Amino acid sequence: NKFPNNKLVFVYSAPKVGSTSIVSSLRIFGTDKISVIHIHDEEMLRILGRVTGISVNEIILYNKYLGRDVYVLDVYRSPIERKISTYFEKIGSYHFNINDEIVNNYNVNKVINRFNNIFCYIANGDHFMDKYDITIPPVFDYSNKYLLVQENGIKYIKLRLKDSGLWGNILTNIFGTNIRSGIKDYESSNKPIKDLYSRFKREYKIPNNFLDELKKCLNLLDGIRKNFTS
Repeated sequence: NKFPNNKLVFVYSAPKVGSTSIVSSLRIFGTDKISVIHIHDEEMLRILGRVTGISVNEIILYNKYLGRDVYVLDVYRSPIERKISTYFEKIGSYHFNINDEIVNNYNVNKVINRFNNIFCYIANGDHFMDKYDITIPPVFDYSNKYLLVQENGIKYIKLRLKDSGLWGNILTNIFGTNIRSGIKDYESSNKPIKDLYSRFKREYKIPNNFLDELKKCLNLLDGIRKNFTS
C-alpha cells in the first residue's frame, strides 16, 4: 500500500504560497499518521509522475472512492506578494540571463523596472476558488483562521499565509496529531539574492494602474475573495 497511513493529504496549490513548508511539517511531525502528496497542476503530474490523461481532481476523487480519509489543502497569499516571490524565484536565469549572485549586486531600480514590465504577465490564480470545483463559503472563518469545506466526503482546507505563525495549532486541530510549524523551505530571504530581495521589498512602490488592476482581481473581490484580504 503506497499510502499506509490513515489520512491522505493532497497539498494542491499554486506555487509560491508557502505550501512546501506545510508539506515539510506534515511529513516530519505526522509521518506515522499522514501521507502527503504535493502537487501544483497536471503538468507537474506529467513531469514528475509520468501521469497523463487524468486530472488532479480525478486522482483525489479516486482515492476517496478507495475508502481513504482524504484532505485537500491550499494556501492563500496576497497577489502582490505572490508576484514578487515568483519573480525572484529564478530572477537571474529567467530575467537577466546571469547567475543570482551577480544579480544580487544589481541596482534595485533596474530590477524594479523589469518587474513592472512583466507584472501583468505573472500568474495570479487561486486553486481553492478556481481548481477544486467546490461550493465556496460566503465569508472566511476569522475565528479558526481557516476554511473547511466537505464535499463528496473530501475535506477541503484553505489557510492564509499571513497566519503561518498559527499553522502548527491549526494543523494540530485539523488532523488530531501534534504538528509544529515554523519550517521555512526555499525562501527568497535565504537565497543568494536575499540582499536584493530585501532592498526590493523596502523600495518597491506599486504603480497606481497596477493597483487598480489588482483591485479588480477576483482574488480580492466578490465574497470570500475580498474577505481573505481583511
